Amino acid sequence: MLVVAACGGAGDVAAPHETLPEGAVFVAVPGSYGTWWTEVEHCSGLTRPMSKVSWYYVPGAGFFSYGSISNLTGMWQPGRNAIILAEFARQDAMTVRHEELHAILRRTDHPSEYFVDKCGALVTH
Repeated sequence: MLVVAACGGAGDVAAPHETLPEGAVFVAVPGSYGTWWTEVEHCSGLTRPMSKVSWYYVPGAGFFSYGSISNLTGMWQPGRNAIILAEFARQDAMTVRHEELHAILRRTDHPSEYFVDKCGALVTH
């Protein structure tokens, strides 16, 4: 899977007034996400409170779009500290952990130190 299909982001600057992708629905955090969060904290060597993240999904059978970016399976929005997933990706550990790594790093880019070297076995690239 290409990175652009995994998530949307290319920098580490928070957008102050982010909107949610069209149709996004707030969701309670499944227990598996906490386990995956701990795994990502361990591989990254960093910790953040997962309780500060809001979780959403975009209903539908396929990818979702956000602004000019299409074919997204997930994204982390720094301004609202939210992870948004395509419905089909909600239980895909590699995709969820990828977005969790963004939230833990507090970055929207993909530094290879974390996404390849440290956590590459746990996240989509």
